[in-house]
Amino acid sequence: MHSVKHMITFCTVVEFGGFVGAQSALGMSQPAISTHIKDFEIRLGFQLCNRGRAGFSLTEKGQITYNKCREMLNSISDFEADLGELKNTLTGTLRVGVIDSTITNPEFTVPNAIHRFYSRNNDVSIKMSILSPDDLERELLSSNIHLAIGTFQNKNSALNYQHLYTERHQFYCGSKHPLFNIPEDQISIETLKKYPISSRTYLHHADLQGFQEKKSIASVANMEAQAIMIASGSFIGFLPTHYAQRWVENNEMRAIEHLNLSWNSQFHLVTKVSPAPQNIVKVFIKDINESLNEREAAQ
Repeated sequence: MHSVKHMITFCTVVEFGGFVGAQSALGMSQPAISTHIKDFEIRLGFQLCNRGRAGFSLTEKGQITYNKCREMLNSISDFEADLGELKNTLTGTLRVGVIDSTITNPEFTVPNAIHRFYSRNNDVSIKMSILSPDDLERELLSSNIHLAIGTFQNKNSALNYQHLYTERHQFYCGSKHPLFNIPEDQISIETLKKYPISSRTYLHHADLQGFQEKKSIASVANMEAQAIMIASGSFIGFLPTHYAQRWVENNEMRAIEHLNLSWNSQFHLVTKVSPAPQNIVKVFIKDINESLNEREAAQ
């Protein structure tokens, strides 16, 4: 049990990017955390991380150890959930991964599903990660998360994909961009091609439909970075309509709608094919689907 405590401390420090960030999560002082890490290193016989003025970073062996520890802690948590099933009790840790900037989409009913899930008598903790689609699939396959919600360009045969809803994307420019006050009849596809475009790496193909020969682009890894690029006035590009709405309403962005550039991305709930999901995962998936059904019925 003592070594499990060390593993928990070590993994929390890694996941919070250092000792300071891990203090509140662990309920421990920085010196106590440091002592735990040092004791763990002594037991293992090698250094796990570098700390000091240069900041916190893992050694090569530390990264390998973290992967093994996280795998073992996930297995312990899943074991507890399995035992809970035998007692008809919801227990363990529910590990969920979600793509970024979904909260403004009214179709995204996960907050309602969480409320529904915790309205039951249970002893489940939840861990939610915001990741790119590629990272979501990677974390699923390594069992670091139980389920993922996002948009996925390619489908992996080891994963189950359940369609949830459709998200509409539109083309935008910021208020500082030269096109912001230009009349629609003076803006064509050829006009747009004269200006630098920002594209999300995980939606690169969809973002650049009709702009294949355009070379002057910015590449971003998430929706917030895309919005920053567009708001700067230096780049134009696609955003989900629900996400851009706040800037459009404040006259800080403009949707270029007349060229029919909009497109839809499909959101899926994804789990591993094998092993079958645990009961706490099945219950949460049921809550997501029932929340979606409630929304559809209310429309």
